[in-house]
Amino acid sequence: MKTWWSKISLLFFFAVALIGTSLRATSFVHLPLQYSHLVHAHSHTAFQGWIYTLMLLLITRLFLSENQIQKGRYSLQFKLTIGVIIGVLISFSFQGYGLYSIALSSVFELLNYWFIFRFLRDVKQTAHLAKNTISLRFVKTGLWLGLLSTLAPWGIGIISAKGLNGSEIYQSFIYAFLHFQYNGWFLFVVIGLFFKFLERDGVVHDQKLSLRFYWCFTIAVVPALSLSLLGMSFGSSLVLLAYFSAACQLVGAVFFFLALRATFVKWIRTKHLWSQLYFTAFLSFFFTKVILQALSAFAIFEQYAFGNKSIILAYLHLSLIGVISFLLLAVLIELKWLVINWFTSIGSTLLLVGFIMTELILAMNGLLLTAETTGLFVGSASMAVGIFLLIISPQKSIGALRRLEFQK
Repeated sequence: MKTWWSKISLLFFFAVALIGTSLRATSFVHLPLQYSHLVHAHSHTAFQGWIYTLMLLLITRLFLSENQIQKGRYSLQFKLTIGVIIGVLISFSFQGYGLYSIALSSVFELLNYWFIFRFLRDVKQTAHLAKNTISLRFVKTGLWLGLLSTLAPWGIGIISAKGLNGSEIYQSFIYAFLHFQYNGWFLFVVIGLFFKFLERDGVVHDQKLSLRFYWCFTIAVVPALSLSLLGMSFGSSLVLLAYFSAACQLVGAVFFFLALRATFVKWIRTKHLWSQLYFTAFLSFFFTKVILQALSAFAIFEQYAFGNKSIILAYLHLSLIGVISFLLLAVLIELKWLVINWFTSIGSTLLLVGFIMTELILAMNGLLLTAETTGLFVGSASMAVGIFLLIISPQKSIGALRRLEFQK
């Protein structure tokens, strides 16, 4: 597995940002492709192209030996997955849910199964991971939740074939897929990666509290689907389940905070500025996400959580960019797959500023304080430019490149 392959994942992140910027430009220009098709391309490429491919690279690199990676043919898995995702991006952009996009998505899921089962088998044989660490617990649980999430698309296909598109059962399957993706396997894996770096750096954290955090979130993740379904006609029957899962996650977040409070500040001070910012952003947005998710269980917030498009988009972006993507970028910097230089610094600045700008505008639009569209476009464009600079950032620092040039 080559380290520069992470740039391919960043290319998909850039494609996602470009599509998002285009969608927010509809107030000013006419799009040559159908809006709904681009929305589907945007979400599928974000999940499968950006997050999935990078997680494949990272967890194999951090939890398996080189020999296991070669024997497991993970390089082949990655290459095949890249080819399929390019097809997914193109097909969804031009036809939305259609023959080619559904067929390619099905092939992607089969490759996903190959990866999950192969990794879970190989990681059992890794000698230095004989002890089931907190990081490995989260990653393994995340993969099982990822497997669970893939059942939903098969159900969506059957429901669509029966002509029930748009029905509550159809929407419920979509919400189940999204929930087990970004609240399940994506979130659990990035938390596992976070703990992995604590373990690599020898950071002492309270193991009992960390384990309680793990169990609280593991116990809550399935019933927490109810939090996404409260807006349905049957939502009132899920209220107690929603309260339980929200309370369980809040308690888990408290355990997480208590487990880290004595060592995190000392540890983060040893990191480069951009690692500090990305790790701190990840934790800050994670705790914000848990609180917002808990608030959605209360009827007073129902109109915002289930009927307010701007608030819903702000929450989804908080989860997928603020929590998941920022942690992944921190890991890239820690592994030196993303080298700190002027490109990285300026790109990260544009990405963070654009993200905060769009989140604030979406929140204000949702609260009817503004009806801003230009700012959303500018913020999205800022993120796209920032990601592009991360892609073209040299694999070596500017100083190292100059030393190599001097030696020549």
